[in-house]
Amino acid sequence: MAQLYSGIDADKTVVLKSDQKHIAIRLGSSIAEVDGRKVDMGREPVRYLSHLYVPIRFLATGLDGKVAARDAKTGKVTVTGLNKYKDTFSRGTMGYSYMIRAAKGDLEITNAYTGQQNSIPLGMKDINVNTHDLGLNFKRTPKNLLIVSIEYTNRKTKAYDLYTLVFKNQGLIRKSIAHGLTEKHETLKPDGTIQLIDESQCAYD
Repeated sequence: MAQLYSGIDADKTVVLKSDQKHIAIRLGSSIAEVDGRKVDMGREPVRYLSHLYVPIRFLATGLDGKVAARDAKTGKVTVTGLNKYKDTFSRGTMGYSYMIRAAKGDLEITNAYTGQQNSIPLGMKDINVNTHDLGLNFKRTPKNLLIVSIEYTNRKTKAYDLYTLVFKNQGLIRKSIAHGLTEKHETLKPDGTIQLIDESQCAYD
């Protein structure tokens, strides 16, 4: 399902949007707008019981997909190639939220109680949720250091980029970045040692 936010404007225009996609559909008109372009849907949208119905072929095309099959008996329509357009990836721990916006690629840290924010550049770019998975994981060392691991994995090849950040009292003390890894890397060793990996491996306690 596409990660788009929806809302209706004062002029009865329904908008589906994210940082990467903008679809505007006006009630009473067959002409829609997709990323600034006028598109003829073929018919006007229908609003019924708080739901809005538009031609499936228009919506599929607007999300970079296509109608692959249609079953005349059941009415089932199969759509392939849809773009998710997911904007953010986030997780939280110990009163802080950690978020990565697809458009920026930086790690944004927010204190849930005070609202104070801090941004850490990661150098990530061209985040594509249709071909890759992005995961955030947290671990604490015996000395109460927080390890934030970010894995950006190619679904097809299974190769991944690993971004590792080490925090002490919410202050960043170490960061490492490794690209194109093919084997699983355990950052926190059983003896409490932190094993960072980038262009060269180094251990930190």
